[in-house]
Amino acid sequence: MGVQGTFSDFASVSTIDRRLSRIRDHQVVLHLAIFSLAFFVLFLRRPDALLNAQFYAEDGKYWYADAYHFGFRCLWMPLDGYLNSVSRLIGLLTLLFPLAYAPLIMNVAGLLGAILPVNVFLSSRFGSIPIALRIFASVWYLLLPNSYEIHANTTNLHWHLALVGCLVLLAKPGGTAAWRVFDCMVLASLALAGPLGILLVPVAVVLRWTSKDQSYNLFLGALIPGAVLQALLILFSGSRPSPTNGATFQQLAGILGGQLFLSSIFGLKEFVRLYYVGNPVLLSFLELVALALGVPVMTYAVLYGPVRLKLFILFSVTVLILGLTHPLVDPSSVVPQWQLLQTPGIGNRYYFFPMVAFFASLIWMLGILTPTPKMARYLAGVILLFVPFGIYTDRQYFRFKDLHFRAFAAQFEQASPGTRVTIPVYPGTGPWQMELAKK
Repeated sequence: MGVQGTFSDFASVSTIDRRLSRIRDHQVVLHLAIFSLAFFVLFLRRPDALLNAQFYAEDGKYWYADAYHFGFRCLWMPLDGYLNSVSRLIGLLTLLFPLAYAPLIMNVAGLLGAILPVNVFLSSRFGSIPIALRIFASVWYLLLPNSYEIHANTTNLHWHLALVGCLVLLAKPGGTAAWRVFDCMVLASLALAGPLGILLVPVAVVLRWTSKDQSYNLFLGALIPGAVLQALLILFSGSRPSPTNGATFQQLAGILGGQLFLSSIFGLKEFVRLYYVGNPVLLSFLELVALALGVPVMTYAVLYGPVRLKLFILFSVTVLILGLTHPLVDPSSVVPQWQLLQTPGIGNRYYFFPMVAFFASLIWMLGILTPTPKMARYLAGVILLFVPFGIYTDRQYFRFKDLHFRAFAAQFEQASPGTRVTIPVYPGTGPWQMELAKK
């Protein structure tokens, strides 16, 4: 009987192992399918990002050029006051390929970073949220209006990486070694990718204190070294320009009401039409209405929402406040930065997190996850009715002007050592060009 029981137990364990293995295989296939579909959606939003890949701003001027000239030393070169080590590391990676393929690699890296939040959000770690709601939110995120500036480029990859970091902290901690490695890699990379990791440290501290979960000790260990280094550079390196803000309340109302709330609901293209073609009085009125709706929605969610939603909104608002306090839209411009920020499409990276937080607030107010007052549900429902309009109008980004990068790349490849070649990078105006000295 003892031997029989042992064989029986062994068979049961083997059966369980096989079932768990099948489940893991199915999950891998599912997430690969999600990733592929998301990649296809983002590709359709601007096909020329892959079909006619060109450098975007810092991708060429700094990440590639500095990697080419300085090698691994570029990883420790601050720009605009902080390290951009992940972007620079991707620049180093492109050196393994001919110059003609470098923009494509950087654009693909930008797309991969944008897709990663979807896979994390649709994983079992957010199983407390109904899957239909998560799919709806993921589709909206992939088709997010007013976000072309952070689409398919390495320069703004850290914004998407910061969203992954937020999700890692706000999700149920992963129970496997693979998840823990993933979480720590994301947070450590984020801390060295830009300044946003600094703002996630207090989020992790609050979650550690409220949940008593020791997993957050590991998260803090991954975040803090890079965050401290970035903070020291911001405070003491003196490498961040300080152009004139020109802040006024009227411009703040235009920035928040127009660029943030109005553009996230109706889309950037509609806001551009109102700004340049529409009646200025009507535009000011709509901006004030959007401001009068958007601010109370997020305030209500901060006051009455669950802890994790509150933390995400406060993080997003802090990002916006710091961005508006020290914006770098065009440091060389004589026009004040806030005047530039009021212009549709300029600096929309600063509105990325507030837009996501605004949408998350509306979803929570629907009362699907926790009961909310009827008035809150009606207000959120009415605003969300207009979201498909914004998604439709901004479903495709405008194509980049063809700066004939491949012709310049061929010219550089054929140049003699010591020859200096100047290559325009998008947007191709002002200081945006890449200078390479052929080795």
